[in-house]
Amino acid sequence: MKRALFITNIPSPYRVDFFSFLQKNYPQYEFHILFSGAGMENRKWSVELQGLSNYTILKSKTIIIRKRFDDRYIFVPVGVERALAKIKPDAVFAMEYNLTILRAVHWCRRKKIPFVSWTDGTLHSERRIGRLQRLARSYVIKRAAAFVASSTASREAQIAYGADEKKCFLSYLTVDIHKYLQEKSDYGGRQLLYVGSLIQRKGLDLLLPALAQTPEDIRLVIVGEGQEKEALAEQAAKLGISDRIEFRGYVEGEALRALYHTSDIFVLPTREDCFGLVILEAMCASLPVISSKYADGAVDLIADGENGRIVDPEDTDAFAAVITDAFADEERLALMGKRSYERAQEFAFDRVAEGCVEALRSIL
Repeated sequence: MKRALFITNIPSPYRVDFFSFLQKNYPQYEFHILFSGAGMENRKWSVELQGLSNYTILKSKTIIIRKRFDDRYIFVPVGVERALAKIKPDAVFAMEYNLTILRAVHWCRRKKIPFVSWTDGTLHSERRIGRLQRLARSYVIKRAAAFVASSTASREAQIAYGADEKKCFLSYLTVDIHKYLQEKSDYGGRQLLYVGSLIQRKGLDLLLPALAQTPEDIRLVIVGEGQEKEALAEQAAKLGISDRIEFRGYVEGEALRALYHTSDIFVLPTREDCFGLVILEAMCASLPVISSKYADGAVDLIADGENGRIVDPEDTDAFAAVITDAFADEERLALMGKRSYERAQEFAFDRVAEGCVEALRSIL
């Protein structure tokens, strides 16, 4: 039995669920997982590791670079090579280009172990990276035996960095859709829903001026926490829309499912997102989605005009017009919600796993 190792940063619910699926449904491989660290303080999600086997969490020092746009976390791990020697993989999935990955790639080269370079990053999300980060990408990509991208935009980035297009495989970033799937028929509530961090990167300060230009009965529920909450509340007050906005704080599990179900449209006004998994969660709940064009997974998830709209969040007038138009026809809204629900099925683990497993087969 061939042994494959995934190396990633921290245990996140969507990755843990996906790894668990692979372990249970591909018995011809022995899948192991190596996490660079235990977590990040700005990620409050609950992660159940009970269903996961063969995993290791490295001890690491965490360096946090605070920025208003978004905090950056750098893990400085201990014992990477020791963990690799203990696992003895036949192949490695090196996810991203961090310090753990660079050490693992060097180890793979010495041991002549083939590895797959896997990324969520896109040319837009990485447009500001520095020289050392570009060198890290070049170092990894030049030595990889194959590549896995989490979106069409991620694949384009890998090719731009030097990956062989013929060795690139697509395995969409996804969630366990069965945790979120729910059909909906009533779209008369006039409620927009946002789920995510309250940080500058997520663009809520771009959404509020647009909301102010829409009919007064359209309300916005904001789910999440972050350093921008006070600034957003002040902005809403200046715009005269405080009574149309509700801050719910951090919500997960059944409470979040309920919010998806009682909302009518999901909105993501982000300035930058590698993918935008919340779009898929909302689609599973039969919600039409209005997404920023800077959510790089939007083109894979949304058929513009069919199950949602893709907008430029910096064009306030156009953003407001799209929101107003979306709520103008309840029948059309219901049809778009149905299409979202149907399209979400395409991102089930059994479909998404195919690209990952094909990449593994190609190098073994």
